[in-house]
Amino acid sequence: MSVTLVLGACGGAGTTTTSVGLANALSLHGKSVVVVDATVGGGDLVERAADNTVTAATVESGYVGVELSTTSTGAQVLGRAWPDSIDPDFGRLDWHLTCTTDAAIYDFGHGSVERDSANPLRSGPSAAVVLVVPARPDAVRRSRAALHTIGLAAGEKALRRTTVVVAHCTPGPNTSAVDDVRRDLDRVFDVLEVPYDPHLSSGSTVTAADLSPSTTQAYARILTSTIRSVWGTLSA
Repeated sequence: MSVTLVLGACGGAGTTTTSVGLANALSLHGKSVVVVDATVGGGDLVERAADNTVTAATVESGYVGVELSTTSTGAQVLGRAWPDSIDPDFGRLDWHLTCTTDAAIYDFGHGSVERDSANPLRSGPSAAVVLVVPARPDAVRRSRAALHTIGLAAGEKALRRTTVVVAHCTPGPNTSAVDDVRRDLDRVFDVLEVPYDPHLSSGSTVTAADLSPSTTQAYARILTSTIRSVWGTLSA
C-alpha cells in the first residue's frame, strides 16, 4: 500500500483539496483509496470531499466493516468526530488500511505531523510527503520553517521524498512565489503547481468532473512525483 502525508506550510494552504485531488486521481486509475482527516481536532474533509455518499463513520466511531463516505470517483473518505475527537491511533489505522486498500492519503493540515500520534506514519520509510504552500510571499517564507520541522520530526531522508506543491488561490500568474520556492527549497524531491481553479475556490464540495483539465493534470503530476520520490529514496 502507498502512503501519502499531505501537510500545509500554514493554515488554509489547501491540504484538504490537495488530498481529495490525489485520492480522486488514484481512484480514476482503478485503485482503492482512503483519504483520512488527520488534522488536530478534525477538519472539514468529509464536507469538501464526499459528494457521492455521506455516512456517519469516523475514525473514532469505528471504520472496520462499515460503509465510508465516498467522493464522486469512488474514493473513500474517513472523517473525525470533531470537536470531541482526540488524537487517534494512526499506527493501528494504517495497519488496517494496509490490509484493505491500495493507498491511504492523510490530510494533516497545518501543525499536526509533528505530534506524537503521527510518529507511526512519518517514520515510515515509504511514506511520501506533500507540502502545500499557497502562492503568497509570506507562505513561501513559512515553507522553510515547515521543511525544517519535517526534517526534525521525520529525518532528512523524509525531505528527499517530499514534493512541494504551490497552490494558486487567486486568478492570474504568480511566478515570483514559485521561483522563490524553487530557489530556496533544493533539499526536496520536486516543486509543482496547482493552478487557480474557480471550483476549488468556491469552497463547495469538490467534484472531480467540475475541475478544469489543467487542475486534473496537476494532481496527476503530483501523484507521479510522490511515487517517484519514494522509489528513489528506497533505492538509495
